Amino acid sequence: MPFDTLCRVPFVLNRSGTSRGLYLLEKDVPSIGPARNAVLSKLMGSGHPQQIGGFGGGCGPTSKVAIVGPHKEPGWVTCYFSQCGVTIADVDTSAGDCGNILAAVGGFAIENNLVAAEIGDKTRVKVESLNTGARYEVDVPMSAKGVQYTGSFCVPGVPGPAAPVRVATRGVAGAQTGRLLPTGQAEESFDLGEGLVVRASIIDFARALVMVDAADIIPHFGYSNLQEVTLQRANCDHAMCSALEKLRLQASQKMGMGDCTGKDAPKLALVAPLEAEGRQGLACRYFVNPGRSEMHPTIAMTAAQAVGAASLLHGSVAMRELWGDFLNRIQAPMGRASPSKSSMRKGIFP
Repeated sequence: MPFDTLCRVPFVLNRSGTSRGLYLLEKDVPSIGPARNAVLSKLMGSGHPQQIGGFGGGCGPTSKVAIVGPHKEPGWVTCYFSQCGVTIADVDTSAGDCGNILAAVGGFAIENNLVAAEIGDKTRVKVESLNTGARYEVDVPMSAKGVQYTGSFCVPGVPGPAAPVRVATRGVAGAQTGRLLPTGQAEESFDLGEGLVVRASIIDFARALVMVDAADIIPHFGYSNLQEVTLQRANCDHAMCSALEKLRLQASQKMGMGDCTGKDAPKLALVAPLEAEGRQGLACRYFVNPGRSEMHPTIAMTAAQAVGAASLLHGSVAMRELWGDFLNRIQAPMGRASPSKSSMRKGIFP
């Protein structure tokens, strides 16, 4: 964009969960299409590895956008999530919803008078995703002065505490493909060549996820266990990431998503049992995109939900790793997630 055509675009830069992104009002950006994508890429500084000309942080988790608009129902807002490229000036809206980014949508909606603040210590903001049609309830902490941002709650992978935000999901089974099990099977096998056959579960719960049995693939690349697959090693292990990307692209075809080359969906995760947890925990390595050799330091909220749902499905990789026990912990390189036993036992998914 040349300097003689500069325009003013108001936004808020929020850290939300383990992600960071720009929050904009729908009325302040062009409608969905190339013009909007050009604005978002410019704001982020996409097309440069450091995103030096914009507000991105040089990696996927810090290059996200939420566009929030009014809803026909009171107490509701709409949200359209976009994943901006880093080295390439593109925008991907196929990745589904981002649970981290969703957490700050409620506060942004209240601050911009899209939803009226309630009297008390929280305001519930209901969010409809324009990406997937899924619906969320975001409980925003409040004080006498308005939205409460400070607090004592800590999120693994984030330095310092803040106020906790509760996000509940509704209608997320089959959010991207229309089916909880897109292939109809709890487990699939993938032939990656050279005698390497890998088992994986393909699930669509909050996000489309390819869940890979780590024991089938990591020894082929010199790892004896998943703990050895650190963030630094994984992001430099282009051979392993290339194999994972080959698997992910095969899975995308099987689940009816077509050729997903260059797209961030479906996501992929390696899982293995946590021996110290008595088979109640899973070690997880969640990839932003193995095609870019980019592993996430923690695990996305939506991915944790998908892993939790898979752990309840007979025949899945997750249930086999747990020996049928209940999942109480998902361990990532920089923290852990703890699924809610009460919610999962109630079976809040088809």
